[in-house]
Amino acid sequence: MPKMAINMPKKSPKKKSRIVGSGLTNARIKKLSDGDLIKLLECKNPAVHNELVNRYQKKLFVYIYRFVRNKEEAEDLLQNVFFKVYKYCKDFDTNRKFSSWIYRIAHNEAVNYIKRKNIKKFISLEEFVSTKDRIETKTDAKSPMEVWLRKELRKEVEKAMKKLPDKYREVLEMRYFSEKSYEEISKNLKKPVNTVGTLVNRAKRKLENIIIVTEEYNNSNRKKKNK
Repeated sequence: MPKMAINMPKKSPKKKSRIVGSGLTNARIKKLSDGDLIKLLECKNPAVHNELVNRYQKKLFVYIYRFVRNKEEAEDLLQNVFFKVYKYCKDFDTNRKFSSWIYRIAHNEAVNYIKRKNIKKFISLEEFVSTKDRIETKTDAKSPMEVWLRKELRKEVEKAMKKLPDKYREVLEMRYFSEKSYEEISKNLKKPVNTVGTLVNRAKRKLENIIIVTEEYNNSNRKKKNK
């Protein structure tokens, strides 16, 4: 895996800490703890940033790849992780463990990517089945992370269902909660089967749009909080 090249944002000069001013060498940097490195990173020292990248690049790549299953996308998300570490290092609580903080950033990047890019794959209502009046995911998930993600998306589907107009929520509930056939729904609604099919498709598109818009709104709020 090639070395990461992060384009670090330009900042106005800061007063360097004692350890930087005392002639910090690469050899000394390698011996520092993560906590010491993150403190020095506030001084925008490229060598410190590179050391953090070297320590966590491979581990975080593997972690992110388990989510996205795509090498190029995992590398792009990893770039985002280290950029955010560099950008928000001043906000890091030094009483916390650095590894937990950077893994949380990586986790959020991966999950948000999946929700943003692969929402259609995961919220396809055919992937959900009805059990005791709740939408439950099928049990063919490949990993615990995918199981967790499906559960999270299931919650989003349930919330979005409540925002649908009655006529669309009704057909989806009959189709996917009560598992009625198009013919049975047709009899209940006194509408032709073709009309039922059209209603179901429109309802699914509206549901998908609600979930995407909600996710974009949540992402926007998260970005504002980080500023």
